[in-house]
Amino acid sequence: MKTFETKKLYYSIGEVSKIVGLPAYLLRAWEDEFPQLAPSRNSKGNRIYMNKDIATILSIKNLVYEQGYTAERAKSLMLNEPKQEIETQSHDALKAYQPPPKSTRASTIVQRERKLLLEIKQELESLLERFK
Repeated sequence: MKTFETKKLYYSIGEVSKIVGLPAYLLRAWEDEFPQLAPSRNSKGNRIYMNKDIATILSIKNLVYEQGYTAERAKSLMLNEPKQEIETQSHDALKAYQPPPKSTRASTIVQRERKLLLEIKQELESLLERFK
């Protein structure tokens, strides 16, 4: 299984959303609110988040959600936060994130069949107990 422990150069907004635990629409809104958060864009116009962008998002999340600051106060605090702490947060979050395993249609069918067979087995065992 692929993990985010490997160094990627950039992440999509969907990947970043899963890593930081925030919806994509909030990440887009924070781009307007916080000048420190400015992901690049690729040739198609899609956002490209680098590790420094993820670190910025994690810092904003910490200030707003965990410490309870307003967005305006969080902006001013972001200017004074040590860069080393931001990079450590980003690295830890990327290391901890494990993408969910891809479920294939075949494995879903097998799981349903297994469940059905177990139910049939239980029914047969109960019938056998009746006739003993």
